[in-house]
Amino acid sequence: MAPSTPGLAVSDVDLERDWDELFATYWASWKSPLQAAGELTFSNLGRGGPEEAASFEAAKSTYLAAARADPDQHWIKVEDPGGGIVGGGCWTLCRHGARLALVQRPACGFETGSERDTLCRELYAQMRSRHLELMQDRTHAYGHGIWVLPDYRRGGAAAAVMNHWIEAVDKLGLEAYLESTAMSTALYLKSGFAIVEHPTMLFRRADPSQDWRRLVRQLQAQPIGIMWRPQRGGYAEGQTVLPWKGKPRRFKL
Repeated sequence: MAPSTPGLAVSDVDLERDWDELFATYWASWKSPLQAAGELTFSNLGRGGPEEAASFEAAKSTYLAAARADPDQHWIKVEDPGGGIVGGGCWTLCRHGARLALVQRPACGFETGSERDTLCRELYAQMRSRHLELMQDRTHAYGHGIWVLPDYRRGGAAAAVMNHWIEAVDKLGLEAYLESTAMSTALYLKSGFAIVEHPTMLFRRADPSQDWRRLVRQLQAQPIGIMWRPQRGGYAEGQTVLPWKGKPRRFKL
């Protein structure tokens, strides 16, 4: 499919040539707007100075190593001919009986045992448990995320990346699964996904700090949406069978 805005070009990432520029857009997109999920995904995100610079370099290296090690992980870039890489996406082919248990995020980068380290691991463990329960061992495409620099968010760049991914998924005849935030849900709905639940995230800590309380309040105020797309799309409420239930849903979230 062609990008929805003239001039944008979408293609697969060359890890050796594109990685530094691509990851810079990934990091920058997490900061605008800065949300609790982002603060718990990357240490020092949005803080500026040498600490953030060091965290950026560490995350860039860690994610690159993970991408190189997994041939089923696919990175996508969207380019503006006059502005270079302006966004991208990442997805993993989870193969029957082999892949899902291995799909994990690289380490969070926080001090081991710290509040943020614990909260990060609790957040992603809860999301991963729903992934395991719903998709089980069926072969499917797992969408890690789509991002675009702020100046390009109304220009069709995200839709162009989404179209590229969905085209690849449909060629393989796969179901697709992802976790969404409110900011991205509309795009996924337009691409044939359905929200199947907003899981309740539970976090407990004895004598939590104000930082912990703030992050948890934000996480609970901005619920994660679990989204699923049947093979080749075409989800119909009350008609499409949800594989993990063996029957259609009789209500809509």
